[in-house]
Formats: sequence, C-alpha cells, structure tokens
Amino acid sequence: MKKALIFDPYLDTLGGGERYIFSFALGLIKNGYSVVLAWPTRKELDAAELRFGMDLSQVAIDATAHALCSQKTAYTERLSFTKEYDLIFWVSDGSLPFLFSKNNLIHLQVPFKKMGGNSTITSLKSVFIKKFVYNSDFTRTVLEKHLQKDKGFVLYPPIDTESFKPGQKENLILSVARFDSPSHSKRQDVLIEAFRKLSEKVSGYKLILAGGLMGEEVVLQKLKTAAAGLNIEFVLNPDFGKLKELYAHAKFFWHAAGYEINEQTDPEKVEHFGMATVEAMASGAVPLVIAKGGQKEIITHGNGYLCQDAAEIAAKTFELINDAETLNEMSKLAVKRSRDFSISEFEKKLVSLLQ
Repeated sequence: MKKALIFDPYLDTLGGGERYIFSFALGLIKNGYSVVLAWPTRKELDAAELRFGMDLSQVAIDATAHALCSQKTAYTERLSFTKEYDLIFWVSDGSLPFLFSKNNLIHLQVPFKKMGGNSTITSLKSVFIKKFVYNSDFTRTVLEKHLQKDKGFVLYPPIDTESFKPGQKENLILSVARFDSPSHSKRQDVLIEAFRKLSEKVSGYKLILAGGLMGEEVVLQKLKTAAAGLNIEFVLNPDFGKLKELYAHAKFFWHAAGYEINEQTDPEKVEHFGMATVEAMASGAVPLVIAKGGQKEIITHGNGYLCQDAAEIAAKTFELINDAETLNEMSKLAVKRSRDFSISEFEKKLVSLLQ
C-alpha cells in the first residue's frame, strides 16, 4: 500500500481549512493510500469527527513526524525522513519546505502577498514540488505571481452537499463563521449593523451568528454589546448536527469577511473561498455576502447577491422578503450551484491530481 504523509500546522484551529485537510486524507485512503497525519495526539481528530461529522478512524497519528515537520531540520534529516513516503501533502504557512517523497504537493489556503524565504532557495525547493494545490482561483491568481504557473492546480474545498437539505424555512438569517479567525476577521459587526438597518423596515426576523470560538472572549463580548436590543442569537461551537439544523431553517445567509479590505493589497484578509456559503446554498438559504475573494467564484447570476456593504445586504434582503417568488427561485438555483462543489466533484479532481 502506498504511504502518504499530511502536515498542517494549523490543525488545532479546526476551521474550514482543516475540514479540507481531513477530506483530502479520506480521499487518499479511498485511492489506496495509508495516511499518516503529522500531529502529536488524536485529540483534534476526535473533535473534528464531532464538528465535521467525519469518520477519521483510518487516519494514523505520528508525533515524531510532527516534530520533524514543525521544526527546522537538517537537509540530510529531511531527505531521509520524507523520501520514505509515496506522497506528501503539506499545508504552507507562507514558505516552502524541502520535500523528497515521490509526489510532493504543497497546499496553499491563504493568498499570501509574498512567499517567505530567499527567492533563490524557494526556486530550488520548487524543483521537488509536483503541484501547488490551491483552494480557489482567487488564491491561485495571487500566489502565481511568486510560484510556477505550470504547477498550479485548483482543488475547491469539498462540501458534503448531500448532508445539507432545505427544511421548513423560518424568518431566519444565518451567518456561520469563526468569531476569532486566526487568518482574517469575519466581520460579524458588519452583519449586526446590516440587521439593525433591516429591522428598521421589517419585524419578525432573527439573525443567528454561529461559529467557533477557541478563546478571545473579549471579541464575542464586543459583538454582544453591539447586538443589544436586536433579535440576534449567538451559537458557539455548534456541532455538525446543529449546523445542519440551522442551515435547513434559514431563508438567508449573510457573510461579511473582506469588508473594507482592498483585496489587491491585502488578499489574505478577504474570504479565500467560502465553504460556509456553499453549505448554506446546499440548504436552500440565499446568500448575501461581501463581494470579495473566493465568494465571487461561488455566487453567479441568480443564486445570490454579492454586496458592497451592510446597507446593500439589508436592502437586498428586504427586497427578497417582499418578493417570495424570486426568493424561492433563487433558493432553488443556490441548491443547484452548490452541487458544483460536492464531495464527488472534489474526488473526481483529486483522482486527476494523483495521476
């Protein structure tokens, strides 16, 4: 059996990027690989199984491999260690490692403005890399200013669209995003302002802000203070079942990452793709999101709105509230579009990547 090693320095954040990594691991197993995750303990895998609804029992853990991957190691040591694998899937932190497996894949989830390290050394490391795997065309476009274009491969995050189904819709607006995202602010404050504007025109709606929170209680408290007096509920660290329930009942999905950010000068600070947006669409929720980054690849004509600010999010939502026919049609188109990012589509592209 072929051996694969996966290294993700951000694994303990358990965000959308980590869900991508676990899905990649399962895809490798499905294609005949034994998979080792370079990580100290299974604690994060156990938490991931609950949060993402995945069975990760076949993914092995190697603490020694984690130590060798996460620390600077001598060239000869890295050569000896990595050449034992048939494939290595390495999540970049903005730099490139020396890797010597038969098939070295560097995954780039963040559109770094520049790659770290000496450019000459980076070019040398690139010689040993078969593909740079990007999570969106937006990320690819930013990074190919520094990396070889002929080695680029866009593999959109896999969304378990079959698990998300439209339910009995309620007067509910939903946002799903980390409250303390380590890479870029999700700007729930903008959504609170949008809901304040909407509430001046219509009553009977609730905004639910759901997402992970590992720490930074001060961030959450500021949001709760801003939401005082409004029909807004906060749902912290929901598991997969709770998320499905929320998506199923929501009529609208709001997201504001990237607001007031220039995506040309600060590409890291906008939404790199938008997994939660696709999940919402699969559940029949019509998305209204800030028109930045990878969101523009998801939402096309008729299945949602790309907005510039809180006022536009509120205004477009108000229009749809008063136009049930259009809302229903957009909901159906959102479901249809979401299938382009399904697990089956991900697995098809993964097979082509492994060839």
